[in-house]
Amino acid sequence: MIKIAFGAALLILAALSPCAAIAAGWHYYDPECPIDLGGKSMKFVAMQPKKNIDRECVALPDVGPSVIVLDAADNELRDMNWDIRILRSQGPDGAADPDADVVGRLPVQKFRNGMVNFDQNFKDAGNYVLYAKLTSDDGAKSFIGKHQFSVGLVTEEEIYLYIAFGVFVIVAGGVAFALWRQGKLGFKMPDFSKTD
Repeated sequence: MIKIAFGAALLILAALSPCAAIAAGWHYYDPECPIDLGGKSMKFVAMQPKKNIDRECVALPDVGPSVIVLDAADNELRDMNWDIRILRSQGPDGAADPDADVVGRLPVQKFRNGMVNFDQNFKDAGNYVLYAKLTSDDGAKSFIGKHQFSVGLVTEEEIYLYIAFGVFVIVAGGVAFALWRQGKLGFKMPDFSKTD
């Protein structure tokens, strides 16, 4: 019985390990987190270095001081004027007005090395959108991209992890209780029905 419970626990942990690793931010720089700029792209990473060293793409675990990093390898993007804004999303679908919902904004400028990192202090938990508009000097060409992310919210992966942990605790507790009642844990449950 103990072997079966141990095997079940290993199977649950093995099945959840990729989700748990992503939820915990155990990736250094995830290449699957690009911001689509309509034909071109840049990478997005967010961190909270005062709390941990994890790099996140879609879910910062807590409110507070954070660092946003954007990286564009394309030479054409490096020669454009970057307008970068952090918007408060009006819902989980990422709807946000680039003018009315601004909670942080960088001065419009060029980043010739193709990379920018900046501090953003998130005071409220919720959904946010990184808005990037890159425009040529003459205004004839522009690229616009948005990247949705959350701050201080429980992610779907974390919910599944909590559910799996709860199921494991219930199963392990039930097995331990059954073994204890059968006296296979080294001691038996006292019989309270006998009276002196």
